[in-house]
Formats: sequence, C-alpha cells, structure tokens
Amino acid sequence: MKPLITILLLLFAVVPLHAGWFFDDPPPPPPDLGPEYRAKINSLEEQISEQHATTTRWEVATGTLALGCVLLFVIGTALGAKTRQHYDATRRLGRTIPTTTASPATANGAHHHLGETDATDRHPSLAA
Repeated sequence: MKPLITILLLLFAVVPLHAGWFFDDPPPPPPDLGPEYRAKINSLEEQISEQHATTTRWEVATGTLALGCVLLFVIGTALGAKTRQHYDATRRLGRTIPTTTASPATANGAHHHLGETDATDRHPSLAA
C-alpha cells in the first residue's frame, strides 16, 4: 500500500511537460529561393503525378491479367478433368485410374494396387 501512495504522490507532484517546450517561438519560415526553384518544384510535382497515373494504369493491367490467368487455369483444369473422364469411358481397356473398391484398405487406410490381377477395371493382358 505504501508504494502505491508514493507513486500517486509522485504523479501528482510532477508538472506536465509540453512536447515542444524547448521552442519558445515558432520556427522560421523556409527561405524564398526565387521563382526558378518554384518552377523546378512545380515541374517535379507534375512528373510525379504523371508517374503515379502511369503506375496506376499498370497496376490495373497487371491485376486484370492475373485474374484472367487464374480464370483460364480453372477452366483448363475443368476441361482436362472432363477430357480424362471421357477418355477413360471410351477407352477399350477401361479406366486408367483404379477404383478404390477393388481392394480393401489396410490398417492405415492405404490401398495397394501393385500386383492385382482380379481388378475389374483392368485388362487381363496388363496384369503382371
């Protein structure tokens, strides 16, 4: 309890300081260097604004291109999966991807397809 009272007394005894206590007067204005410097500053500001507009256009173009690439990737993946399903359905030897119902899973849940000769989705001449 005694340290708490001491801390409170110290807090009330301290005079609040101002952040700019060491500046009694406002800072002097920047020197006027002449019209040639103002013209140079204006031209540089115009260049920066033009560069900003160009950068914004490039950002939009790049974002549009990225979205288009993602959309084409999704469409290509879907078409590839459909083509693979159609190829498997019309193939003479049957499916290329083994079904998981052909063999029961082992204790860890893995399905082993090596050496299977009785699977219904394989041609007998391919069984080794």
